[in-house]
Amino acid sequence: MPTIKVSYSDLCQLIGKKIPKPKIEDLILLNKGEVDRWNDDDEMEVEIESDRVDLLATEGIARALKGVLGIEAGLPKYNVEKSNVIVNIDPVVNQIRPFIVSGIVENVELSDAGVAQVMQCQEKLHMTHSRNRRKASIGLHDLDKIKPPITYTARRPEDIYFVPLHEIKAMDGHQILQKVEKGRDYAHLIENSPVYPLLVDSEDTVLSLPPIINSDDTTVEPDTTNLFFDITCLDERVARIALNALVTNIAERKGQIKSVEIRYADGRVEVLPDLAPIPKTLHLDYVNRILGLNLKMKQLEDLIKKMRMDVIVKDKNTLEVLTPAYRADFIHEIDLVEDIAVAYGYNVFKPELPRVLTIGKEQPLETFTRKIRELMIGYGYQEIINYQLTNKDNLQARMNMPEKEVIEIANPVVSTYSILRDSLLPGMLDFLGQNLHAAYPQTCFETGDVSLIDEKAETKTMVKRHLCTAITAYSVSFENIQSILQGLMDLLQVKNFNLKPTTHPSFIPGRTASINLGKNQIGIIGEIIVPVLLNFGIENPVAIFELELNGLL
Repeated sequence: MPTIKVSYSDLCQLIGKKIPKPKIEDLILLNKGEVDRWNDDDEMEVEIESDRVDLLATEGIARALKGVLGIEAGLPKYNVEKSNVIVNIDPVVNQIRPFIVSGIVENVELSDAGVAQVMQCQEKLHMTHSRNRRKASIGLHDLDKIKPPITYTARRPEDIYFVPLHEIKAMDGHQILQKVEKGRDYAHLIENSPVYPLLVDSEDTVLSLPPIINSDDTTVEPDTTNLFFDITCLDERVARIALNALVTNIAERKGQIKSVEIRYADGRVEVLPDLAPIPKTLHLDYVNRILGLNLKMKQLEDLIKKMRMDVIVKDKNTLEVLTPAYRADFIHEIDLVEDIAVAYGYNVFKPELPRVLTIGKEQPLETFTRKIRELMIGYGYQEIINYQLTNKDNLQARMNMPEKEVIEIANPVVSTYSILRDSLLPGMLDFLGQNLHAAYPQTCFETGDVSLIDEKAETKTMVKRHLCTAITAYSVSFENIQSILQGLMDLLQVKNFNLKPTTHPSFIPGRTASINLGKNQIGIIGEIIVPVLLNFGIENPVAIFELELNGLL
């Protein structure tokens, strides 16, 4: 989680009253943060939950605490005036970094603390929300040094020439990536592209080489009052939230937000920042059931407004909550309930003993899984543990499987781990492909959870426990793996188990069978086809099976 530095005196000034330090620490803790330590009498280091990008600056923390303290209530109102600034997008950027969002804050009078917070917020957004500039990169410029309209384009590195920020001489694109510190740090994001993204104004003055570095020509000075933000990105949603957080934080210090017109080559026009609230549905009975309370509709409305949101009552049980455009953490109804619990006060909840006396014990599935592990180890098999997160290439393309709907992560850290697995087979084959140096035969197994789509479930997902067992050797056949499965079933005293010939894109035809309990299929067994083996870099045949332990239990 990111850690930011906050001035206690600056925070109290933004709140509008002096709050005792112990109370400040408690309030920050309630609002997804924690004071790690005090560096001196004024400066504290605060660790913030990574999904609360709006709290990555003192202004955002002050805004949230004013609601909890009852100083202000409801959705913060920010007036966005129209400017004459236009950003034209050259279609050449589609091949490297296709999107840009922009905004302006004018008449800013930032103190030293305010400047430090803007820079800190930019840095933390780069590190966390923007995934080290991969998904989005933020540029901050002195608007008075820019001659609109601005063009977002891309050029060959040898055709780029300007003085990078904090440097004294001009460099071309190649030199910037080699000689400038930020260039070396982030070169991997663009160096393999034939063109580099570039932001220039109407006089061809360079604003920035995103996502690397700004130009020295548009540097923000101590007396700068008008700020221009550009955020180039691969993910528009990530960039918009970052922009909204930045401009609204500065507006908390009385700056005036102004819009920028973004013009795409295909005729699409967007006016940003868009600070319109995002509606979310909330049900009174759901809140009371989760929190164990008996709130009335008016009480619920007041609690929501304490968390700096507005409410539209739809009926006696349903509300439409208007959430701020700068918050990225509302995905499910339960996220709203969490905010309501904060507003209600965690310390106010009265602990209750369970109505039914229960004795803690191991879940039957865990007991059964442990027994399976012990049996497989008894067969001489080595246990492996893979990540539950994987990617479509491993799960589908390399397995010769057709593309299908899977559970995807909305904001993955890296593309390698972007979806939840629905099978253990790819992970097992990837493991075997990574261990060609080990002695043969290799016999391995894994027991782990897979996630499946279930539209009837509240979370639209269903988790199942699976067992995957594999043998790879210079010579291995269906019979080798079948004998392990048969022995396992005998030891578990499973009577109605049977195999039926079947086909599967990853398995050799005629050497594949479904594993069934009565008429219900619970798994697959067979030999992997050569193209799939080659996809994983495996040199020897593999016999493998995967079955569902929930059904077996």
